[in-house]
Amino acid sequence: VLAIESKIDLANTLFVVASKSGSTLELNVFKQYFFERTCRNGKQFYAITDPGSKMQQVAEADGSRRIFFGDPQIGGRYSALSNFGMIPAAIMGIDTTRFLAAAADMVRRCRAPKQVNPGVQLGEWLGNHAVAGRDKLTIIASPGIHDLGAWLEQLVAESTGKIGKGIIPVDREAPRPPDGYGNDRVFVYERLFSAPDLAQDAAMDALEAAGHPVYRISVADEYQLGAEFFRWE
Repeated sequence: VLAIESKIDLANTLFVVASKSGSTLELNVFKQYFFERTCRNGKQFYAITDPGSKMQQVAEADGSRRIFFGDPQIGGRYSALSNFGMIPAAIMGIDTTRFLAAAADMVRRCRAPKQVNPGVQLGEWLGNHAVAGRDKLTIIASPGIHDLGAWLEQLVAESTGKIGKGIIPVDREAPRPPDGYGNDRVFVYERLFSAPDLAQDAAMDALEAAGHPVYRISVADEYQLGAEFFRWE
């Protein structure tokens, strides 16, 4: 927290506080800390929350600059394409219309029969390997979309890690030689077509040649991340 505070101009910073339930302890502590540091200036705060949440009440009482509402029917880990992801994206300068258009195309494709359905194909591949004992998923992503792995790690772990079952995601692990892995691994390679990493290409080729399962996804550019969010959801 102090590291972030030391890098920003407190008087000219807009804070985005996002929580569906509004009851997440860590987030509320961070919000209150910076609220006090800005002399309780609510005009420096946006809130993103579900209607009727505790956060809505607090934001209204604090005089927050704007409150954006989420859709209560969308679960937290599936909310990246809703206001929870798109409001910060818009503030960052991302063309959200273009971003969501790519996601909408994936929505359409995921309504197709399973033989040509990207979501079903990925899920079936992961599920069949997990049942067969390959329940450790290593995520390799091109440098330009490196942080996608961190998002996928949380999505996969929280979505499948129930009742003693699940797929264990591994992110940010540099590819090792094929003999450095056991027979409990699968690999998904999110390759940025516009800026691939040749060393990653070679590593994936070597793993596949050695018999390790590798699922390759070609991502045309960064704006296709919206499509990847939906594919994995």
